[in-house]
Amino acid sequence: MARVTLKDIAAEAGVSVMTVSNVVNGNSGRVSPATAELVERIVAARGYVPSGPARSLAARRTRLVGLLLPARADGTSLLGSAHDVSVAGALEAALRARDHHVMLRGVATAADVRDSVARWSLDGLVVMGFTDDEVRSLELPAVPTVLVDAAVPPGTRAAAVRADDADGGRLAGEHLLALGHRRVAFCGPTDVRSQVVDGRLDGLRAALADAGAPAPLVVVANTTYEAGLAAAPAVAAGGVTAVFASADVLAAGIERGLAAAGVRVPDDVAVVGFDDAEIARYVSPTLSTVAQDTAAKGRAAAELVLGLIDDEPGAGAVAGSPTRSRGVAADDGVVHIGVSFVARESTGTVRA
Repeated sequence: MARVTLKDIAAEAGVSVMTVSNVVNGNSGRVSPATAELVERIVAARGYVPSGPARSLAARRTRLVGLLLPARADGTSLLGSAHDVSVAGALEAALRARDHHVMLRGVATAADVRDSVARWSLDGLVVMGFTDDEVRSLELPAVPTVLVDAAVPPGTRAAAVRADDADGGRLAGEHLLALGHRRVAFCGPTDVRSQVVDGRLDGLRAALADAGAPAPLVVVANTTYEAGLAAAPAVAAGGVTAVFASADVLAAGIERGLAAAGVRVPDDVAVVGFDDAEIARYVSPTLSTVAQDTAAKGRAAAELVLGLIDDEPGAGAVAGSPTRSRGVAADDGVVHIGVSFVARESTGTVRA
C-alpha cells in the first residue's frame, strides 16, 4: 500500500499542504478550528503517520539522545552491568514515550564525543559509567547533557543524577552498628575521583562517628568480582568484624575470597554491598545491601535531558529544590534517587 502523504491529505481536504503541515505538527493556531478539525479527521481516517526525518528537519531537531558509555577494547557489550542495563532500559522507555530515541555509543576520548554529536546531530547526551576525572577528559561539548553517577564539570551545560550515596553509606553503617559492629572496613575504588564512592564512604564514616565508633578501615579495590577476591585477605587481616563494599559485585567477590581464607560470613565478618543487583540474591550467603532504584535513575535522566533540550524552567528549578533523604530530590543541581536497606544472610550480630 502506498504511503499516505501530506499532499494526499491536502487534496482531500481542499487545503494547502502547508495548512496540513501546520495541523499535524501542532501549529493549529495558524488554522481555523473548522479546518483543523477537518484535517485531523482525514488524517485519522487515512492512517497518516508523519515522517520522522521530515519532522526533525522542520523542527531543526533530530530527537536523538546519545547514551555515551566507556568504549570497551575487548569488543564486549557496552552495558557491562545489571545497573547499566536497568538505567539504559528505563531511559530508552521514557525518551520513547516523549517521541525521542536513544543512540548508544562507546567513547574513549573527547574526539569520540565530538564525532558522535556531529555525525548524528544529537540533541542531547546522557553520559554514564565514567569517573569524575574521565568526564573532565571528555571535554563535553555545548550540548544539553546529563551525567549519571558523576560530578558536573565547571562551566558545563549539564545536570546530574545519582543515588543518594551518602544516605546509603549511613544506612549501611546504622545497620551494622545495630548488630553490634564497631570495627568496620570500607572497600571500593577510593583511589579515583568519584563523588559516588566518596559519598558512600562519607555516609559510613558519619554513622560510625555519631556512634563513637572508630573510623572505618579503607581497602582500595576496583568495582569487579575479581577485585573483591583480591581484597578479601586485606579485609580478613584488618581486625574488622564487618565490611561495606561500594557495589554488590565487589561484595560478592569479598564473600568468596573470605570463604577461601577460612573466614565465615557472617559469623566472623559481616558483608554489605550497594545496588541490590541480582547477584545479591544469588550468592551464598545472600547479600545484605543498600538498594537503589535504577529504573527511577533512568527516568530522571530522561526528564532532565529533555528539560535541558527544551530549555524548560523545570530544569533550572531542580537545582534549587531542597534535599529529601531517602526520596527523589535535588541538591546543588544533582537529582538524588532515594535508597533503602535490604537485610539478608550476610550480616548478623557480632560474636563475642
